[in-house]
Amino acid sequence: MAVLAAGALAAAMLWSIAHWTRTRAITDLAATSGHVLTLVTETLAGELAKHRSTPLLLSHNPRLIRIVTGAASEEELSAANSELSRLARVTDASDIYLMNTAGTTVATSNFDQAHTFIGQNFSYRPYFIEAMKGRFGRYFALGTTSGERGYYFAHPIFEGRYVVGVAVVKIQVGQIEDSWRATDHEIMVIDEDGVVFLSSRRRWVLRALAPLTREARQRIAAHRRYDGRELLPLSLDMGEPVDGVGRIISFKAASAPRHATPSQPTSAKPDDDGDSASARNYLMQSRAMLDAGWTVHILANTRSVTRQVNTALALVLATFAALTLAAIAVYQRRRRVAERLQFQTTVNAELEHRVALRTDELTRANRQLEAEVGERRRTENELRQTQSELVQASKLAALGQMSAGLSHELNQPLAAIRSYADNARKFMERERYDTANSNLGLIVELTERMARIIRQLRTYARKEPTTVRPTPVVRAIEESLALLHRRIDDAGITVSVDVPDYDLTAIAGEVRLQQVLVNLISNALDAIAAAKPSSERQIRIAAREEQDAVVIRVADSGPGIPPENLPSVFDPFFTTKEVGAGLGLGLSITYGIVQQFGGTISARNPDGGGAEFKIRLRPARAEAENAA
Repeated sequence: MAVLAAGALAAAMLWSIAHWTRTRAITDLAATSGHVLTLVTETLAGELAKHRSTPLLLSHNPRLIRIVTGAASEEELSAANSELSRLARVTDASDIYLMNTAGTTVATSNFDQAHTFIGQNFSYRPYFIEAMKGRFGRYFALGTTSGERGYYFAHPIFEGRYVVGVAVVKIQVGQIEDSWRATDHEIMVIDEDGVVFLSSRRRWVLRALAPLTREARQRIAAHRRYDGRELLPLSLDMGEPVDGVGRIISFKAASAPRHATPSQPTSAKPDDDGDSASARNYLMQSRAMLDAGWTVHILANTRSVTRQVNTALALVLATFAALTLAAIAVYQRRRRVAERLQFQTTVNAELEHRVALRTDELTRANRQLEAEVGERRRTENELRQTQSELVQASKLAALGQMSAGLSHELNQPLAAIRSYADNARKFMERERYDTANSNLGLIVELTERMARIIRQLRTYARKEPTTVRPTPVVRAIEESLALLHRRIDDAGITVSVDVPDYDLTAIAGEVRLQQVLVNLISNALDAIAAAKPSSERQIRIAAREEQDAVVIRVADSGPGIPPENLPSVFDPFFTTKEVGAGLGLGLSITYGIVQQFGGTISARNPDGGGAEFKIRLRPARAEAENAA
């Protein structure tokens, strides 16, 4: 009796667990497929909404009245056809055409195609009937000329109070199915008669969910909605409803015949899985699209539900088996517990003693490590502060070297301003106001020139935050050359700049990138000054985007870097200049700034002579794409 009671209790528990697991799995599956159903419905609605206003806009074109009333000349008809063709390409519509009151197409975007609508009569279509009543018409059907599934929007063309024609826009909706076939769900769009108009499975297209009534077949034939297609019913078994989430359905093998059917659209792609839909259960959820006259069904395969139920039952059975084995093992081992208890107590005491000793050692080690880490952090902070001060000192030193040339740059416009001001005063005394106004304009230009020079100095001298951001590379090169302009001219050195004609931006800092370029150009000037007087005196600067990086090159025609010194050029206090000519910190500071940008800098001696420094920075375009 006890065994039977235990068996009955286990069976009841298994049934409860299976029922709960199935309910939970179906609820989760319904939530997932519900999101997909919402996305599919909104995508369909958005696709239709894109073209809804096109016939309305066409109906307000006064030139179309002459087309639909037959008053237009051949030239006007040709122009109208070309304009409709262009509009169809721009709006991505399948066809756009104009019909007269008899339902005959008089102008169309496919006038130059083999299946042109010119002369075709579509008066039997409901969208034409609605438009002739002065209302907005919409309809979906299989095209009688093209054989393609399309959705039609129609709007009446008025002349005064009377309808004189209809403007129609047709869009292809079959291409939407391609994106559905990549999902884990099956999707069907059916009309009010239960005919599948769109589907992720091509074999279901133009099939009925249930046998059509006689009235439905007569109505479909009268409007030629499916152009005489047979509309065979799917072998669909509507199973039990699931409260609040949908209905369980299944397809029989007859729903997916292997031979082609007349209802198959000619544009459909071959199925990859043949009859894989046969004899499968699905959770079906539905959503109505009232404006379009459609109902969207999404079918989620219930294999995952069955798998979860089986997994849960297997886990429960495994748990029962494990518990049974554990009970047997506990019973067998209880006799040995007393013998081992004392031994285990002794071992535990020894282990606790060792753990306490080890804990004390680890505590002391952690304290020592924390002290070392704190000291290291203080040292790193001091190093960062020292580096920041060295960077600023380097900029101020560069400004000091440029001060003589810049004072000359400022003295010239000041002298010119004085001269122009004296002349302007004399011209005003002689009432030569035009000449005086010209002098005043020159004074304004000179003051702007001085302001630019001072602004460049002030920008270069300020201490910029260490954050990086998109920085224009070409502007940094131009402003660096402007700061060193006087020194370059005095040395008689030619500077060639090779930069792209588009905005080249890199992840850097505007002021710090200028400092890097000023340091490299200044070193190039010093190297050329140390060369023989008869040698070429040229600096080459180039900037390009190469292999997902912004590359800046600064090359000179100097004597180059001795090969044995190349590995050490970026080391602090390393210099090849004479004593007093430099501290050897310029390239070290430059190296540190480029590393702050997340880039690299290298030096080499090219085959043509001289030295070349190459900077690789992250492009701002790549950073923006990653953020997106």
